[in-house]
Amino acid sequence: IHELALLASFYDVTVDNIASVVVDKEFSSCQTLKGPSGKEWTDFDKVKFTIKTKTGKEVSVQADRCGGDTSYAMVSDEDGKELFRHSMPDEEDRANVAVLEAKYPGAMPYFFSQDPDYVTVKERVAKLCATGEEAKDIATIDIAIAALSVAEYLTPLMKEELA
Repeated sequence: IHELALLASFYDVTVDNIASVVVDKEFSSCQTLKGPSGKEWTDFDKVKFTIKTKTGKEVSVQADRCGGDTSYAMVSDEDGKELFRHSMPDEEDRANVAVLEAKYPGAMPYFFSQDPDYVTVKERVAKLCATGEEAKDIATIDIAIAALSVAEYLTPLMKEELA
């Protein structure tokens, strides 16, 4: 959902503005597995798709929920030439991860690498509640609604493509 919030924030992706979706069927995967309760759950473990908007923007997402703890974002030009890349965790984050793993054994690994970001979000939202000052660079409820709406739009479309 984080990726969809970024699409809504920076690429004008909303359900009403989606012109087309191309699903990479070779990469994407949807599985049904039993949870600890014995109940079956169906969800995507890997997705890759490209969205074109009615306003002419094009953006791709590739995510592998089982692919390890390293994430990156890449921006490329229309020819696929990489213009920018940001990876996480970086070296500073890795040092913090080791400390947090020792302090909280058994917690989900992504909590550790994203800990500094969670602290920042909590501080900014708390400041908004206390002072009314805008929570700078924090997704709004409108972005959250747009992201969830896009997820609800994409889910059946991608499941059908992968069936």
